[in-house]
Amino acid sequence: MKSFYKALRYSWPYRWRIAAGWVCAAIATVLYVGSISAVGPLVGLLFQEPAKGVHFQSRPVPKDPDHKEWVLEATHQWKIKDAEDSDAVNAFEVRDGTLLINRKWTAANQVRVIRSAEGLSLLANQAVESNKIYAPVLVLLAQELPTNRYWCLLWIMAGVVIMTILRGLLRYTNEYLVGHATNRAMLALRLRIYDHVLRSPLSLFARIGPTDIMSRFQQDCFLVQEGTKTLLGKVFSEPIRAVVCVVMAVIVGVSIDPWLPVIILGMVPLITFMVRRLATQMRRSSRKALESWAQLVSILEESLFGIRIVKGYRLEAHERRKFFQASRRLFRQLLRAIRIDAITEPAVETLFTMAVAGAVLVGGKRIIDIGLSQGSLADLMLFFALLAGALDPARKLSNVSNRISQAAAGADRIFFILASDVEPRYGTRGMLLPRIRQSIEFKGVSFTYPTGDQVLKDVSLAVRHGEVVAVIGRTGCGKTTLVSLIPRFFTPSEGAVFIDGINIQDVTLRSLRDQIAIVPQETLPFAESIATNIAIGARQTSGQGPPTQEEIEAAARAAHADVFIQKLDAGYQTVIGEHGATLSGGEKQRLALARAIIRDPAILILDEATSALDEETQAMVQDTLATFAKGRTVILIAHRLSTLNIADRIAVMDAGRIMDVGTHDELMARCTLYRRLREVGLEPG
Repeated sequence: MKSFYKALRYSWPYRWRIAAGWVCAAIATVLYVGSISAVGPLVGLLFQEPAKGVHFQSRPVPKDPDHKEWVLEATHQWKIKDAEDSDAVNAFEVRDGTLLINRKWTAANQVRVIRSAEGLSLLANQAVESNKIYAPVLVLLAQELPTNRYWCLLWIMAGVVIMTILRGLLRYTNEYLVGHATNRAMLALRLRIYDHVLRSPLSLFARIGPTDIMSRFQQDCFLVQEGTKTLLGKVFSEPIRAVVCVVMAVIVGVSIDPWLPVIILGMVPLITFMVRRLATQMRRSSRKALESWAQLVSILEESLFGIRIVKGYRLEAHERRKFFQASRRLFRQLLRAIRIDAITEPAVETLFTMAVAGAVLVGGKRIIDIGLSQGSLADLMLFFALLAGALDPARKLSNVSNRISQAAAGADRIFFILASDVEPRYGTRGMLLPRIRQSIEFKGVSFTYPTGDQVLKDVSLAVRHGEVVAVIGRTGCGKTTLVSLIPRFFTPSEGAVFIDGINIQDVTLRSLRDQIAIVPQETLPFAESIATNIAIGARQTSGQGPPTQEEIEAAARAAHADVFIQKLDAGYQTVIGEHGATLSGGEKQRLALARAIIRDPAILILDEATSALDEETQAMVQDTLATFAKGRTVILIAHRLSTLNIADRIAVMDAGRIMDVGTHDELMARCTLYRRLREVGLEPG
């Protein structure tokens, strides 16, 4: 859960928006409880027996219970009229629906004349006499609402409708404010993850893999977003509704029978234990499901990007079987999570219903044994209504724990990435590296991948400025890893790389990488225009604008890419498809060469940069490279001997070591491995 709490910190900048949503939720809760509480007076009004007749009796004084007074009480069916002398009434008398009263008699005997209470007034008087906690509210309502029971009922129902409408508006406002804050927070988190991934060394991608990282961006971030929305939304509003309803039910229940609230509260520890147990299982299942989802995405990506191989070798059945197995594994893990999620709400509802059933039995026994007055009946109905009102938020809260557990599993995987080391920001750490003038030196360099595979072993090699050095060897001998140390894609496990005698670990990444251009064997054009794909190779120096169209076209001509670009409908403004799907392998390599040329690098790294070119185009590109390489330090990885024609020296690698370095003639004379490589296919082109 620590990782999920870290994710919640991204919501802090939007705390006032969230607080406003919580205020709306609190007001909505008051209206919700008010709507439910209307059950009490409704029952009292509907089942109230109308008072009849005239009553003359002695009663305690309302504000002085120790003393009594005489009260003459008449219902609303009777008219009250002061008797005249001609009426010959000594005290009071009923005639034709009229109560005639001798005021001299009432004054002499201190008799108070009142109307019989009915409707809410009667309920309010009963509540005051029984010292009910809600008595002041009933007294206030009785003073404002009509005495007629039907009109009073009409006003109460109108109030319930108005409260429901206001509650709906407040709930909408709450969900909008919390949802807005949650999405803004998740946007900030996604940007943080993306920035962290871009600044991460290549060792992270070797350890986790791009598809797994993509899965964490998509599925894991979505679960964290849903968990955050649930926590900031429901975990505040729903508990308030449940707690207020339960507390009021306890207060009302105690006045009916002390055992009623005991039965209800006795179920709380059992429900809490069950929900926490299921949440732990949900978190474990969600973590496994996320890992399986990442594997499924990896298989899908491999199949789609390698669709030519799949079709060419008729691997559809093989790939379908892999996808089916991964899908079945994901299905089983999701099904387990679904079972946990599906059982939580019914289990909570069942336990809650058992508690309510126990309360009904206790209340029912009281009614059967001793009966209930109208006020007690209204209290009992209000008690059950409040329990029903607490059931809805309690049922919703039962799944909140599952949502948060799923979010916690996703947050663990996200913050595993954020906890990894990153490269220092450009220009923030180290000294500025001047443009190379002397050499690049590998001194006792060894490198081991995070998986434990050692690919370089005590490599020492010096490349002079202005020299072209080719690195050849069997597949997997460490050639690409060796040149990847120069731009600090990896950090040597032992030894160091020096440029002009300066350890590259001590210089800023900006000053180092601004001097380097890389043309990999597998180029990846971006889904933008061809002009943009070439222009992004230019160095981003302060005070210098983007390259002009003339500079872009000149770089394309030097890489012999202008020929196919001009044949496109939109020319240099043609937008390349995803992963360069609209270009051939040779066209993508020529774009990569143009990108390197426009950079004007001091160090040029070519990883079999012409492997996808035909012989004619390769010959032209090699002439361009021979001219472009003058005054630059060039390290090229070659698998065809024709690529070695522009090399001044050749370094032969095997099993992570430099076996020999020299010219073609020198190696032919003394290096057995070099001669063997020529015999198996490295022939001049």
